[in-house]
Amino acid sequence: MTRPSADDQSTGGGELKHGAATRRLRALRSALFFLLAVAVVVGAYYWAGARARSSQLHRYHSLLMDTDVELAFQTGSAREASAVQEAVFGEMVRLEGLLSRSREGSDIDRVNNRAGREPVVVNPETAAVAAAALHYASLSDGAFDPTVAPLLDRWGFLGREFRVPAPEELEAVLPLVDYTRVELDPAAGRIYLPRKGMSLDLGGIAKGYIVDRGMALLREAGIRHAFLNAGGDIALLGGKPDGTPWRIGVRHPREPGECIAVLSLEGGAVVTSGDYERLFTAGGRSYHHILDPRSGYPAAELASVTVLAGTAMEADALSTAVFVLGPERGLSLVESLSGVEALLITVDLEMITSTGLDGRVERLEEKQVPAANTIGERKAI
Repeated sequence: MTRPSADDQSTGGGELKHGAATRRLRALRSALFFLLAVAVVVGAYYWAGARARSSQLHRYHSLLMDTDVELAFQTGSAREASAVQEAVFGEMVRLEGLLSRSREGSDIDRVNNRAGREPVVVNPETAAVAAAALHYASLSDGAFDPTVAPLLDRWGFLGREFRVPAPEELEAVLPLVDYTRVELDPAAGRIYLPRKGMSLDLGGIAKGYIVDRGMALLREAGIRHAFLNAGGDIALLGGKPDGTPWRIGVRHPREPGECIAVLSLEGGAVVTSGDYERLFTAGGRSYHHILDPRSGYPAAELASVTVLAGTAMEADALSTAVFVLGPERGLSLVESLSGVEALLITVDLEMITSTGLDGRVERLEEKQVPAANTIGERKAI
């Protein structure tokens, strides 16, 4: 038998070593592939979990400004959500304490108590809201008037001791309702009502401002999707977390618990003023709280006005102004403003929309109630 040469042995031994190395390399590759696969699966699991956690929608309710305030937003953890809602609700409580005329010791209460006597130094935020109120009063030619409080008191709307005042009572206080007489020095933070008996009521704009401040805190916290509803003053941050628009139901003025239309929105603010909000009946007639500052009586041409605007404060003031102005003048005001739209419903339930709402309003059939957030429940601040 012929022995293999040294070269042949060497060659044969190299093949054996090479095969073992190849098997070890394959095993190593398999192990690395397995570890990589495990890492991908684990990473995907934690990524999916983090994504799920960041997609949680947290909802809270609180009784503020004499109404139920609903807050919903998307964030990553329950602890973070709790801290955010505490900050938002805490800010709303603080501002209510400044701006409510029914709160003893508030800035507005102090201004009213010193009417005809001396100017009052107020918080810068109070001065800013008062300045905004005077701006919208001028813009609406007095249809929105923050000095309407003496009339509201004669009708008993503040204390809910409702009554129909005699014509001479209204005539006696009408001279006190005049926003042009309010003396405001924003730089010094002073407000002065020059006639005794004058009284400020920022309820028609303050709630919107407070809602805007809540939304500002949500933005500062990095929240990208949020919904804040303070008794019909609604502010929206982005669309819904699932990427679809918010569907906002507009309350039917004559059918409690039902909606007359639905709006699809992805941001901004929407506020409704209606003749069904603070209402009482006397002598077979119904009377509501949206008073015409020129006559002293409830405005009578519209059943509800829904205004869409960039801020809740703007929508708040304009919804009242348009309601008092009526369909023709109210719609004209809306059409003159950039970024503002409105849905007007007459007492005969005719729907009138501004041009920018074409295709964005869905009128519902009678008795149909959508799965939506309903606006139109407003109460006094």
